[in-house]
Amino acid sequence: MRLSGNGVVVTREAFLEWLSRGKTFVTEVVARRFRLPFPAVPTPKTILLPQREALYRFFWAKRTWNVHPLPPEGTPVLLLAAPCEVKAVTDVLDAVFLGNAPQDPHYATRRKNLFLGALGCTFFEATCFCTRVGGHPLSREGADFFALPLSSGVYFEGEGLSGRPLASSEKEELEALVADLGKTAPPPFPEKTPEYLYEAFGRDIWEDIAWGCLNCGACTFLCPTCFCFDLALEGRLRGAMIRTWDSCMFPKFTLHASSHNPRSHPMQRVRQRILHKFSYHPLRKGVFGCVGCGRCVALCPVNWDIREAVERVVSCAL
Repeated sequence: MRLSGNGVVVTREAFLEWLSRGKTFVTEVVARRFRLPFPAVPTPKTILLPQREALYRFFWAKRTWNVHPLPPEGTPVLLLAAPCEVKAVTDVLDAVFLGNAPQDPHYATRRKNLFLGALGCTFFEATCFCTRVGGHPLSREGADFFALPLSSGVYFEGEGLSGRPLASSEKEELEALVADLGKTAPPPFPEKTPEYLYEAFGRDIWEDIAWGCLNCGACTFLCPTCFCFDLALEGRLRGAMIRTWDSCMFPKFTLHASSHNPRSHPMQRVRQRILHKFSYHPLRKGVFGCVGCGRCVALCPVNWDIREAVERVVSCAL
């Protein structure tokens, strides 16, 4: 759902005061673009799926193991994120952790306590490509409220904040913004991209595409949709089961107890990352596993570009 134009206009001061009533965070992209006075987190994933958390504790006593699951923790949080980051929650994380039984109780508790707002983007950065994967910089889809900075205040859609109707000049400003974004929006990937990539699994081009990637895993930790994790026991006779983020870029990610590793080569891991986001996930869920935020492109230490990788593989299939 794009902005309806039926919202209200509030002053920046009123908007900030409303945000300040609870425990409020903003994502790093929102903090960088709009300089809001709230603590920043890298992405919504940081709140919903902490990088490290204990799931249960155990100890040995009286010749038996005692295991005590830790209750899910979650306090009400308001998070203001970019539309693509909201889409990462609703399209990917929710589908993974809430879409099938049994649901993850820790994620479910945090998600229930999350009041998620979308702050519209007024321009495309060089690394942004949300429109290539079904998103839009002014999308409110999945958000509890939507806000957009205007020259005269803040445009707001949602409940909890009252304001005045849009003036004619503000409507013209919104229309001009929509038109400008339409002119500069990156075009969508071809409709059959998931099928093209799936069919290209065995092609030789993957070696060349993966050559420049370090397999450092920075992209997966920065990504708002990557959700892979590892479970490890800490302690011997007393300790805890710890869940930590993991990455398909790491050599030991698929290492079996038998010492067999089905993805021992860097090329195989790069191919898996691309196919999972742009082929396997859309073929199963109907939406891309990437939201086009561009963080992996902007922060890659060797400037490896996932957009170019997808384009090159797809071009081989056309």
